[in-house]
Amino acid sequence: MSHDSHKKASMPAPLKGRATTVLRVVLLVFVVTAIVAVLVREVRGRTAQTPGTSTTVSTPSTPSSSDSGVIPTTGETSIPVTGVVAYYFHTTARCTSCLTIEKWTAEAIQTAFATQLTDGTLAWRVVNVEEAANTHFIEDYQLVSKSVVLVRYANGKPGKWENLQKVWQLLSDQTVFQDYITSSTSSFLEARE
Repeated sequence: MSHDSHKKASMPAPLKGRATTVLRVVLLVFVVTAIVAVLVREVRGRTAQTPGTSTTVSTPSTPSSSDSGVIPTTGETSIPVTGVVAYYFHTTARCTSCLTIEKWTAEAIQTAFATQLTDGTLAWRVVNVEEAANTHFIEDYQLVSKSVVLVRYANGKPGKWENLQKVWQLLSDQTVFQDYITSSTSSFLEARE
């Protein structure tokens, strides 16, 4: 192929400019569509969770000298002065698996431990660790992902705790998952510090 024939085969400048503009527009539409899809998924994920299930719980990670460290025992965010709290810690962005962990854990706790929930020896709390008052939980319980954590309180102060790390591995079987939650919670309730 000669050098002259190569020049004749190239696209004229006005068409080349139009092709570049069309390509830019197509890419821009693609990016905007992807962003909209992510936002729609996020909004649907938020509406999928039960309204009011996320709780702001501000327990001090290290009480100051002016703070007795006692956690209030009134309202929805109450913590037992002496007892166990089963926490589900999550972030604002929540996938289907995250919502499933919360749902199955709540069902297991509420079904197997109705008496303990009523008498106050056990409490169930769903906490968004991205809320300012709750960020300390990430360090307090060494959280690396959405987690179910059991915490024993004595005199209103957190003590022994256990992260139920198998929740992610057991998501393929609701019965096995809920048996794990129930047996772990039962053992934790029975154990004394």
